[in-house]
Amino acid sequence: MLVRFGVALLLFVITPGTAGAGELTGREIEAELVGRQIMWWQADGWQSGTLTLGPSGGADITISGPGNKSHDEGTWELRDGALCTRWHVLRAQEKCYRLTRGNSGRFLTSGGNIFEIQEAGV
Repeated sequence: MLVRFGVALLLFVITPGTAGAGELTGREIEAELVGRQIMWWQADGWQSGTLTLGPSGGADITISGPGNKSHDEGTWELRDGALCTRWHVLRAQEKCYRLTRGNSGRFLTSGGNIFEIQEAGV
């Protein structure tokens, strides 16, 4: 089952690692990402930030890059095995992307971003 994930202007492409690698199902996305603070960065290092997917379908994102810092709120939903987002300012058009499990417990999007869960107190 392909799972897609959209985040503003962000997305990741990295070869998944061997341990725990594979496409996430909608249930896995809900269990592992929803309600948690996600740190993200582009594979090329150009931008980074935080992302939170709220349990009621709300989403919150920060983006930091050279000379730029922004914040937006939006919505997310799982549809037909895809995780889709829409942002109020950054991108009003909905986008959906695949999400896979990569090395060291990180998650990878099909557009070139890397996600990592930030544990409480870190």
